[in-house]
This record gives sequence, C-alpha cells and structure tokens, in this order.
Amino acid sequence: MPAVPDRGITARMSDCVTVRPARPDELEEVGRLTLEAYLADGVVNPAGSYAAELADASRRASDAELLVAVNPDGMLLGTITVCTPGSPLGELCRPGEVEFRMLAVAPGARRRGVGEVLVRTVLAGATEIGASGVVMYSAEKMHVAHRLYARLGFIRMPERDWYPLPGVRLLAFGATTAASGPR
Repeated sequence: MPAVPDRGITARMSDCVTVRPARPDELEEVGRLTLEAYLADGVVNPAGSYAAELADASRRASDAELLVAVNPDGMLLGTITVCTPGSPLGELCRPGEVEFRMLAVAPGARRRGVGEVLVRTVLAGATEIGASGVVMYSAEKMHVAHRLYARLGFIRMPERDWYPLPGVRLLAFGATTAASGPR
C-alpha cells in the first residue's frame, strides 16, 4: 500500500513549493541533492556505505514512495522517502504505521519551509490511507530537524531508538495521525 495515494498528492505552501512523486528523469539529481544535504549537515561519511545509499534515488523510487519538493520552475528543493511495513527500506514502522526516511532539503533552499511541507505531506498521506501514525529516525545532532518534528506533533520514542553502528544512536520519533482518532 503506498503511503501517498496513487492519484498523487500535491501539496502547496504559499504557492511556492509543490510536493509530488519523483519522476524517473530526475532520480540522479534527487540522489545528488540527498547526499549533498546530508554532507552539509556533517552526518554522513562521504566514503561510507550510507552515502551510497543516500545517492541511490533509483532504489528508493522502486522500493518506496519517493517524493520531491519543487519550486514553480520545477527546480528540486528537497526530497523525502516514504515507507510502509514490509518495504525493503523500512526500518522502524510497524503495521498501521508509515515511516519516512532521508528527508533532505538542498542547502540553498533551507529555512523556507521545504522540510515542513514535505513532512506535512507524509502526515496527510498517512491519514488518507488510514495509518495510525508516522515514525522516523533522526541523528542525535540534528537539532534543527528535531525542533521541526516537535512543532509538527512528533514525540520521542526512546524505546525504539536504534544503534546501526557501535556508538551511533538514531533517535526514534513518532506522531499520531487524524486517522488514529482523538488524542
């Protein structure tokens, strides 16, 4: 089941940003943007295996829902990968949950709400398909992202934190959706 309805979801923020599924002809650029964003944040080793995974947008598009944020001219501003339980890319989601991964905003497009509109699109899509919540991991030092998640209703889920490598802890966050009923 796709996290975003098959008809495609388009979200607009001040008519400046549109979120839509990535097109095959832009996958290479989406991969570059993702890797560039993570390198700018200093959270990935450029020679490591995760850098190669970040750059592989083709895999993300085939194994999950790969969304992009574009400006009115079609310029890529950001991207997010959406997984459901059973997806080869899902690491955290359980039945009834949607997971997002690899949220990335081009360094030149930051602080303009691009990350927020991408996450809100995932939340809306999860609600539309009846998912009870949205979950994700974040690196410990990504404090700006953590503030965004808190603003959007995500709470820490320390019982689901993950150590993918010795000394590397990924923090789990989750938010309930409108589909899960009143809080």
